[in-house]
Amino acid sequence: YRVDQINKRLLDIVQENAELTSEVLSALVPLSPSAVQRRLARLKKDGVISRTVALVDPKAVGRVLTILVEIEIQTEHRQGLDQFQRWLQGADEVQSGWYVTGSSDYVLLVSVKDLEEYNQFIERLMTENPIVRRYTSLVVLRTVKSGFKIKVD
Repeated sequence: YRVDQINKRLLDIVQENAELTSEVLSALVPLSPSAVQRRLARLKKDGVISRTVALVDPKAVGRVLTILVEIEIQTEHRQGLDQFQRWLQGADEVQSGWYVTGSSDYVLLVSVKDLEEYNQFIERLMTENPIVRRYTSLVVLRTVKSGFKIKVD
């Protein structure tokens, strides 16, 4: 997908603040407000902008513990992987999850209120997913950088 310079600038701006009006955006790029709206609509239609969401500060809603969980699975049969991935998608504690290369098979970003809630999550993970061989917990001590902004070249 080819993105021209104006779209690159628009994407850079809306990744920082998607609530800016077309009028404000038009002052930042050389387009009219209606042209800005058309371009953003096209970027959404084409799948370049996959969705617009509000980012909630976990601590502001009592989710003070962030843990990266490395998962090793026993077998990589398609049916077992599909079932496990559906389970992950339904687990509210999991903010993000990736199927990865390396010593682990999956890496999860988990947000919980406390260790008790995390232990309950791990208990469900292990009892409801026989495909899981082991897990490793990496407790986040300090967030150094957080975000979803993608560099658009």
